[in-house]
Amino acid sequence: MSDSTPTLPCALTLRCTPELVQGQKVYVRIFPRSVRDEWEKLKGDGDDEKNNLPYSTALTYLKFKTGGYVHLDRYLNFLVSLEKIDDDVLRHVFRCIVGYSKGLSTDQAILLDVPPVADAIASTPEQEFEMTRFLKPVPNRQPKCPDWMYVAVPWVISKKLAAQKFTIYDLVPITEQVPAKEKDGSLKLDTDGVQVFKNRTIGWKANPNKREVTYLPDSRGGLIAWDHPIGRKYNIRDDGTAVNDAAAAQYAMSRLSVVMKTEPNIVHPVIFLDAHVTRVHSNMVFAKSTNIYQGSDGLPILHTELVRSGSVREVNQRALELLARDEMDVSLLHDLQTRVTKEQAVLEKAAANGEFPSFITPDAGAIRPLMPKNDNFAVGTGPGTLHLRLLAEHVTKVLGERASWVGFAVEPMTFEPRPTDKQKMPPQERARRIEAGELLHTIGFPSPEEITASVNAQGFDHLRIVCLWYRHSTRLRMINALSLAFPDSPPIGDPESGEKVLLAPGINVVFRKAERFLAHGDDINRTVEFKSFEDDFAGSDSNVMVAAWCETEIPDLKKKEGEKRNAFLLRKERYDGKFQVRRFLAKKDFVCQFMKGMKPGSFGNPSREISPPMPGKDHAAYMALLDLYRSLGIIDQRLARAIAKDKKGREAGGLVYCGIHVRRQAKTVDDKHTKRIVLATALFPPEEEGGAWTMRAWTPLIGAWVPYRQAITAFHASDYALHVDGKGETDKERWAEAAAHVEDALASLVRDELEPGMGYVVMIDGHACRRMWTGLHNENQSHQEEDITDPRTWLPGYGKGRNAPRKKPSAVIRMNVAPDEVPQYVPVARESDPDTEKESILFASAKLHRAEVDFGNPFWILFNIPRNYQAKGGDLGKTITRWDADPGKAGDEGERETNELKTPWWAITATEIYPVGVANGVDQTMLARATARLCHQTIAWSDRSRYPVPLHAAKQMDLDHPQYRRSAPPDEQEEEAADK
Repeated sequence: MSDSTPTLPCALTLRCTPELVQGQKVYVRIFPRSVRDEWEKLKGDGDDEKNNLPYSTALTYLKFKTGGYVHLDRYLNFLVSLEKIDDDVLRHVFRCIVGYSKGLSTDQAILLDVPPVADAIASTPEQEFEMTRFLKPVPNRQPKCPDWMYVAVPWVISKKLAAQKFTIYDLVPITEQVPAKEKDGSLKLDTDGVQVFKNRTIGWKANPNKREVTYLPDSRGGLIAWDHPIGRKYNIRDDGTAVNDAAAAQYAMSRLSVVMKTEPNIVHPVIFLDAHVTRVHSNMVFAKSTNIYQGSDGLPILHTELVRSGSVREVNQRALELLARDEMDVSLLHDLQTRVTKEQAVLEKAAANGEFPSFITPDAGAIRPLMPKNDNFAVGTGPGTLHLRLLAEHVTKVLGERASWVGFAVEPMTFEPRPTDKQKMPPQERARRIEAGELLHTIGFPSPEEITASVNAQGFDHLRIVCLWYRHSTRLRMINALSLAFPDSPPIGDPESGEKVLLAPGINVVFRKAERFLAHGDDINRTVEFKSFEDDFAGSDSNVMVAAWCETEIPDLKKKEGEKRNAFLLRKERYDGKFQVRRFLAKKDFVCQFMKGMKPGSFGNPSREISPPMPGKDHAAYMALLDLYRSLGIIDQRLARAIAKDKKGREAGGLVYCGIHVRRQAKTVDDKHTKRIVLATALFPPEEEGGAWTMRAWTPLIGAWVPYRQAITAFHASDYALHVDGKGETDKERWAEAAAHVEDALASLVRDELEPGMGYVVMIDGHACRRMWTGLHNENQSHQEEDITDPRTWLPGYGKGRNAPRKKPSAVIRMNVAPDEVPQYVPVARESDPDTEKESILFASAKLHRAEVDFGNPFWILFNIPRNYQAKGGDLGKTITRWDADPGKAGDEGERETNELKTPWWAITATEIYPVGVANGVDQTMLARATARLCHQTIAWSDRSRYPVPLHAAKQMDLDHPQYRRSAPPDEQEEEAADK
């Protein structure tokens, strides 16, 4: 890069200083409590289908009426816009809203006398504010901005970033000739004995053929490259030939997100920037929202929600009628509704013929519905890491000196190598292994000695793995995985059914064909089927720890016509053999892990049996076996070695690490709310140096700390508890109940489990638990507990009263992995040479970074490189953007895998680590490092996890519960692809 290139930040996190919004005005109505109460009453007057009617109608109407930069808070706390809104406009729309809630038509609603709530909303004074008023920093204080600022500021920033064109380029390699070598390391010669040379990439530089892309602001506070679609039809293949196939019509758009948040101990709010691939859906009727181009300079791309009409979606008809009566230009909405009507006709025709409806994506026009979930698509997810760098360059170019980035410095520490890391070896040895088909790294299985030590530490003498299968290929995959896990054991061979095969001293395995026991169906008597191999599960031998490794497959179960989602999930739960077997074995106190024996069909092809891959390539089997160890609470010495790596390793190794997982339940099929799920695990250091670490767990159902394996079986053997068992009636009271459960767990931990003088650390997801403890909130980081009047407990373990812990934790580690609440990493060059414009390849740092805060304690960010990043598709986004991705060729699966456009471009993720409530004498840097190491070294995964071991283990108990899939919020079950 040339020396004129500005220095790029480490992360796309911008300080929101007053200079960024200088001169910008905003218009706000802040509604009093009396008005909000009337609004809530209005929402409650309708049936369940119409509860969202007042909000969606009012917001859609106001967006089109004012040009788009308007936001109505769902609970009517405020109305904010960048343009003035006339009182009569509000009085008119909310009069009709009241009429709609009473079942009136538009013709009837507009004749109503103005209701008191509509008049109160319109009469609430519209205040004009200079944005800079709320962004002036106060030394040693967290920023305190009104809620509406977090909506309005991204509008302003997006408009500024859209004012200049976005420059894109690809990186081209710089090569030099170096001597070629043979596999044994000797110099390579040609047939005439002349030395052979090859080109080696020694650096990269920006392609001088730069181009420009125009981004338009959207009404959500982001930017969209509207006129520059990405797809098979729009991207050009390297050989220049045209692409004509069924997927050619599918396309996506580049979107830049701008989100305003706060960070701990930084006096300014921060702006999180990121790049995404927004994929356009082929139809409106199954989309949840759509983007609309308003056709006028200065107006944003309008993002509008589509309302549900039976099983499909359509335009908000009420808003359409109101806008038409106001003589607004609603041609776009009419076009949108015309398209919906045509698509509904396609649905009706397909249903009449018993066929699946088929839609072809129209050409990129003014209306573009967004894909509701991450389905198979011609354009893959992820913008690529080069795009993030280009975004940083664009922000720096547009904002200039006003761009003040949050600084991050690399924490000086090293991570203990993982078994799965690529091993350094001489070229000769590497070549020999490749030629012999041997692995270049280990799988990550713990040694038999460490497994036995962990089993013994839990009070057992032996471990038995019972392999239940019904396909011979799956049985062979299990045998191959166990052979790799126990390389020094005698060959497993072809054991008889029920034969105990010794894997290592104190460890054996039994294979049993159990097709009927594992089969799908709700009419199987699994008790009878189990009796035929019950003795394999150790019978009355209580000194044997037993676990089941089971085969399964995805059931071919379809939704019935008119069947609602919750009803389908409940039926699937009762039908899926995996759920039934897990529950059955849990009631007998046995943990289990499943492995698919069939690969689901795709592209019209049927499902097929999974054949045993090459040695070292069956990662699904290896991960299943490692996860089985995790369910048994088997902890090898990697964690001890990782924690001891720190210069304060002795201090870190003397703490108990407690993970608290909390999740808010969704409605069950009978429409009853369930309790917040509260699960806790604790990782205990050994009593003697060199001993095995152990893990225990707590659930409200048990009410005591028990071995992790035992807690799993007790938790999975029972249904999720219903809210009717609790006393709380409001949402806030139920969160308080969940916090009380945590206090019970910690009180029991201190009272019954901790040795005298031993400290403990609590690890939680701050995003999931933000309603439970006020001391977690960023806005309170400049305050003390006694400064806050909120009756909630300040932090976990800080409760007061008879049931509170007698000892506070040494610290609470607040974790955060929410994509829009953590910084996005910007890949930078290791070095550059201004004379040659040469720089090394952009690389992603996997190190721990410390934030440069303005006061108080820092927080840390652990940037994570997904294990797929360096594999298929990982390096594609390093040197090109999605616009330059080669669409490849249509055809069979092998050809599709080389399609740069379709391949996912894996993103770098981030985990925020913030120690709060750190006790005197406890080193917060040591805590951050220990937490990062507990993310780096896992007990059931070949790479980093987003959470440290205790929190990951607590969450996994919930994820494995048979009822999880019908109780978790939909956004936890499927990746929403509208933004990412």
